[in-house]
Formats: sequence, structure tokens, C-alpha cells
Amino acid sequence: MFARSTEDGRRRQACPECSRQVLAGRWLWCSVLPVTGRCPHFKARIGPDALAIEFVTGLVLAVAAARASSGWELAALAWLALIAVPLAFVDIAVQRLPDLLTISAFTGTLGLLAAAEGAAHQPWLLVRAVIGAAALAGFYLALWLIFPDQLGLGDVKLAASIGLVLAWGSWSELFLGALAGALLGAVYAQVLLARRGLGGRVYLPLGPFLLLGAFAAIALLPM
Repeated sequence: MFARSTEDGRRRQACPECSRQVLAGRWLWCSVLPVTGRCPHFKARIGPDALAIEFVTGLVLAVAAARASSGWELAALAWLALIAVPLAFVDIAVQRLPDLLTISAFTGTLGLLAAAEGAAHQPWLLVRAVIGAAALAGFYLALWLIFPDQLGLGDVKLAASIGLVLAWGSWSELFLGALAGALLGAVYAQVLLARRGLGGRVYLPLGPFLLLGAFAAIALLPM
């Protein structure tokens, strides 16, 4: 059901309709304003809707602020949220999870949670978080080894960050968040398969569903 990119990520550098390069022109005022996510020449859609990323980021940060129990924990959740939203939109666009973002998400979140552990003097929280990260990443690594054409290593790296924050909360948060993400992706894949009929193949990004399930668990489970 899940697959890595089926198209060249460089295609996003040009308008799919008029083939004009858009990256160089974005520094011109006529290309930057207004922010519409469309080619400044042909008006074809290239990026997400205007303010979509900002709205989703604000919503996820609000969840983080409502659930965090300390300043360092809030910093860790906010760090992951600020990287998770661009990751989700990139994965939707080109079905890739760039190493620069996935590795930054994990290292930054781990460092901030280590600071939170130091402030709270509860080393077990960090140990549990690291075990959770290894467990969830290991699970998706096993899936990648078994089905290398159905998900990518980017999903494995993202799972490490997700396991880190979910296990920091509790084991039940880790289980439910991981399960929710996998189920959301599976349900969406089945809907696409039903619409395409038998024999069709579904390509969809797994990353957004993993992140949605994780933040849903963080938002809904009791503190």
C-alpha cells in the first residue's frame, strides 16, 4: 500500500504546466506576493494552499502547548511539530522524507527531552523514550526489510522521532499513537483501492498518517 516516491522530486522546481523554473523567480517581489502556492506565470498550483502550512503548524503547536508539563517538554514537542508539518507536506507532494529533516527532528527532540529529564530528575522517562524510539523504528525497519518496495527508510527514521515523544508520555501512548497512524493509513489506502477497483495499485505517503496518529494520541490521552 505504501511506497516511496514514484516521481523525480526535482519536478517541483518547475511549473508542471508551463515548465518554467520557479525557484529562481521566487526572490522577485512579483513572485513572492501574493503567497498563493501557484506558478507566478501560468497560475498552476505547485505548492499547498495559501496559509495551509501555517494553519496546521499553529494547530499542532497548540496541542503541544496544552499537553506539555514543563518548558523543556514543550520545547521538545514544539521542535518536532515545527519539523513534522513540513515533512508531512513534502511527503504528500513527492512521497519522500528528506534526511535533513528526519535526522534533525530526532536529534533535536532527543536533546530537548534529555534537558527535560535533567530538570525533572526522572531518568526513567528518557530511558523509556529511547526504548520506545528503538522499538517503533525497529518495527518499521523490519517492515522495510520485508517489503522494501512498499515503504522507505524515511518512514523508519521518522518512526524513531515519533516513538521518542510517544514513549516519553507512556507506553499506552506509544501503542495507541503508533496503531492510530498505521490504521489511518490503511483505511485511506483501502478507500483509494475501492475507488480504483480491483487490480489497481495505491501509492500514498505514510509519514503524514504516522504523524497524525502520534499527535492525536498526545492530544487525546489523559496526562
